Amino acid sequence: MLAKTVLPQPVGQASYRQRPLNPTKCLSQRRRVTSKVSEFESMPIPCSEVGLPSQPIYSYAQVAFETKPGIDFHNITQDVQAEIEKTGLQEGVVTVISRHTTTAIAINEDELRLRDDIRQFLRRLAPPGEPYLHNDLHLREAPKDWPGGWEAWAKQEPENAHSHLLSMMLGNSESIPVTGGKLAIGVWQSILVVELDGPRKRTVGFQLMGRT
Repeated sequence: MLAKTVLPQPVGQASYRQRPLNPTKCLSQRRRVTSKVSEFESMPIPCSEVGLPSQPIYSYAQVAFETKPGIDFHNITQDVQAEIEKTGLQEGVVTVISRHTTTAIAINEDELRLRDDIRQFLRRLAPPGEPYLHNDLHLREAPKDWPGGWEAWAKQEPENAHSHLLSMMLGNSESIPVTGGKLAIGVWQSILVVELDGPRKRTVGFQLMGRT
C-alpha cells in the first residue's frame, strides 16, 4: 500500500485553511494572508476571492463636533473613511447627512483661502443683515409646550433666516461611491460640513450600504 504524501503548507496560509475567516473581519484577515506576497499587498480583493461569500452591509453611525462662530468648515473625510474600514465595506455607497437646518454638506477642496472665498460669496448671496420674515420673532409662535412659554423661546431663538436659505441652496446630504474599500473621490476633494450659524454643537450621520 502506497504511503500518503502530505505536502507542506505554504508559510502564512496554514491558519487561513484551518480556521474559517470571519466575514465581518474579512478585510483585516485577508491583509495578513496576502502580506506574504509583497506584489499583492495593497491590492483590494473581495472576500469571495479568499473563500468567503460577499456579505451585505447596512450600517449607520454619527460623528459629533463643535463649530466656530459664523460660517465654518469641518472636514469629515477621514471620519467617513474610518467608518468604511470599521465595517469592512468594499463596494457600495455611503450617504452623509447633516442633522440640522442651518448646516450643509459639500464636496470640494479644503484650502484655507478658498474657505474665505466661500464665506464672502455666501454672505453676498444671503446677507445676514437683510430683512427676513423668519427673523420677525414677535410675529412667530413658540413651539407648543416650550418650557417658559413664548418669552423663553424668543430669548434663545436666533435671527438666522439667511443660514436656513444657504443650507437649502447648498444641500444637506451627499452620496459617495465606495470601491475597493475606499471613498471614490478625487485627489483634491474633501467631504465638508459647512456651518452656517455657528458656534454650535453638531452631529452628522453616515449611512453605509453595500457588500464586503
